[in-house]
Amino acid sequence: MLRCLAFLAMIALATAPLAASPPARAAAGETLVIENVTVIPMTKEGGVLPNRTVVIEGGRIVSIAHAADAGGPKDANRIDGTGKWLVPGFSDMHVHIGNERMLRLLARSPVPEDGTANMQDAFTPYIVNGVLQVFDLAAMPETVGQRIAIESGRILGPHVAMATMIDSNDPVLPFGITHSAGSPAQGRQAVKDAAADGFEFVKVYGHLDLPTFTAIVEEARARNIRVVGHIPQRGEGITEAFFKPGYDLVVHAEEFAQQTRSPDVAAIPSYVEMASKNRTALVTTLTANDRIAQIARDPDSLASREDLYVLPPQLYDLSVNSNPYAAQSSEGYIAYAQSIVDFNGPLVRAFAQGGIPVLTGTDAGIPGVAPGFSLHDEFEALAQAGLDNRLILEGSTRLAAEFLGVEDDRGTIAVGKRADLVLLDADPFEDIANTRQIAAVIRDGRYLDREELDALLADLVARNRR
Repeated sequence: MLRCLAFLAMIALATAPLAASPPARAAAGETLVIENVTVIPMTKEGGVLPNRTVVIEGGRIVSIAHAADAGGPKDANRIDGTGKWLVPGFSDMHVHIGNERMLRLLARSPVPEDGTANMQDAFTPYIVNGVLQVFDLAAMPETVGQRIAIESGRILGPHVAMATMIDSNDPVLPFGITHSAGSPAQGRQAVKDAAADGFEFVKVYGHLDLPTFTAIVEEARARNIRVVGHIPQRGEGITEAFFKPGYDLVVHAEEFAQQTRSPDVAAIPSYVEMASKNRTALVTTLTANDRIAQIARDPDSLASREDLYVLPPQLYDLSVNSNPYAAQSSEGYIAYAQSIVDFNGPLVRAFAQGGIPVLTGTDAGIPGVAPGFSLHDEFEALAQAGLDNRLILEGSTRLAAEFLGVEDDRGTIAVGKRADLVLLDADPFEDIANTRQIAAVIRDGRYLDREELDALLADLVARNRR
């Protein structure tokens, strides 16, 4: 119930006209040399590389050397990394990106006039927070266009991985946003449609029955499409029948909480065993449940949330003044929301201890979960749940890239890898909150310093607040 309400409200928040942010000033393609920096490569071997000089050319890392031995072109853009830490760009493995069709179908609003809808504002909050890769879990054909615009350099944004949704014939979202499948035959056809549209993932939703879910997974495997998503038939008890080869990722920790009438901490070892046998990874989304519980307890807290100003004015108003969770303020609802929060921490800790990949994701876009900023909230929530800081960062760098199959291109700092990097003013291994202390973001070799990042964010917020 929490997730259905969240998703419907999220879409309403994600689909208003988006105005353009100004382009960053830093030039792409120039040779960049970061000197005397501490490199945290996030490779399997681990380790920290102090006093290094990193040379970037053509958007790729071409050298990582001891500072005393490093060179680089004399005319390069040289950055003093003394007292700073260089880490791979972060990934948010559960987001939702709006588009105009969502606006028509859900907000029942006409398409904005030409020139009033621009996707840059949707991605600026990710860039300024060092989030350089996202996994869109309600992707549509329009999402393909958004990804092309980013990868061609027409707008500044993170890499976008895409999963299109498949739900039952009583779907949470209307046809056009999700594929409907009320039978195994319809499930197979939905996968065929997804393949024809070019999606590399499909997302199963919670209303599917077991035969249809099974047909979807089988058809997807035959077409080399991976299945991620919810665990169907909530509240009826989970069995190993749902954990079958090809079902690779559960996209919320709360999915396990909702498999019983009330969250059952005693069942966590069995959940770990099922996921481990099937090699099914987990996306966390702890901060989403934290926010839901917080808003239900204290609706007035929304008015003090500066991060929500990244939303356009009408959506800020909806999120703060008409938030669906603020209306769910009964003692029973608050207690249930808190029980999921209390369950999620032990679950993700047990998954991590069981060697199952735990990927950081936020469900960015639902009311109270601000794009970009929420990933740092998620890092801190995971630390509070007892995960080691290195493991938290692995879930947002190397492990995320490995799951998406892009580990040869990004996710770690190594020669030949894409220069999608974040330069921090403090050590994230010492305190995970230090991921917020961003000195610069490097996207495909393009250097955006703190001044430029602040200007991008200030422009977006100022236009929204006006």
